[in-house]
Amino acid sequence: MVDLLGRAGKLTEAEELIANMPVPPDVSTWGALLGACKKHGDNVMGERVGRKLVDLQPEHDGFHVLLSNIYASKEEDKETTLFRHSEKIAIAFGLLTIDAPTPIRIMKNLRICNDCHMAAKLISRAYDREIVVRDRHRFHHFKQGSCSCLDYW
Repeated sequence: MVDLLGRAGKLTEAEELIANMPVPPDVSTWGALLGACKKHGDNVMGERVGRKLVDLQPEHDGFHVLLSNIYASKEEDKETTLFRHSEKIAIAFGLLTIDAPTPIRIMKNLRICNDCHMAAKLISRAYDREIVVRDRHRFHHFKQGSCSCLDYW
C-alpha cells in the first residue's frame, strides 16, 4: 500500500500509513517510501526517511547512495558535473562504435541517476536505438524514448 501511495505521489498519506501500522515497519516499507520521495522530488521527507533506513540497516549501501543523491540534488554546482556521468559517456561511445540495430549495453555497479536516465530516454528516441543499462538493482531497457521501469526505480 505504501508503494502504491508513493507511486501516486501521495507521500504524506504513505508516511501516515507507516506511522499508524499495527506492526513496526520493516526496511522494505521505508525503502518504498524513500524511492517515492526521490521520484517525486520531496528531498525533505526523503532525507528523513533515508536517515531512518541507514539507522535500521547501516550495512545496506543502496540507502547510503539514495541519501547521497538526495543531498546532491541540493548542491548548486550539480549542473556543471552532469557531463561527467559514466552512462552518458558510455552511450556516446556506443553510438560511435556499435552499428545499428545492435543495442547499446551498459553495466554499472551503482544506481543510474535521474539525469542519466532521462538522457538515455531522449537518446534512444533521437537516434532510434535500443539502450540497455544494468544498474545495481535492475535492467533499464530504453526504446523510443521510454524505459521498461516506467520511470520508477
